[in-house]
Amino acid sequence: MNSVSDKSLNPEDAGATQKKPSTLESLLGEDPGVKGLDELIAKLEPLLAGGRLNRVVDVASLVADLVDMTDDYMVEKLMKGFEEGVGAAWSVGNAARMASDQLRATESTPTLMGLIRLAKEPEVRRGLTFFLLMAGVMGRQMRYQDLDHMED
Repeated sequence: MNSVSDKSLNPEDAGATQKKPSTLESLLGEDPGVKGLDELIAKLEPLLAGGRLNRVVDVASLVADLVDMTDDYMVEKLMKGFEEGVGAAWSVGNAARMASDQLRATESTPTLMGLIRLAKEPEVRRGLTFFLLMAGVMGRQMRYQDLDHMED
């Protein structure tokens, strides 16, 4: 047979061989909204096959639970902690920048006696006191616990 003569000349038949309508399109027609929904389903198929869509649903559930759990007191407490953290980071950043500027302004490396003289200034002693007290608190938190690993 001739391959040219086997082809139908009806344009409706030519369109049917090029694109087979999906089950969703065949049920609902050719609505643009249906076409978009069909494209969305096609994009979700790999997520469903790999089980990754389950993770998205779990995250959405977690967010919904967090929204249900939050109350005004919890939000205020979180905001206070955030503000204190930002304030502490800002203070440390400013202190480091100012100390760096002062260190760059010095022409020579300070001697041991120069460092001892520097410790006579009240601001330096206050800063050293802060760091020593902080080291003490950290030491108390890291206290050695006598654990007997031999008993069950």
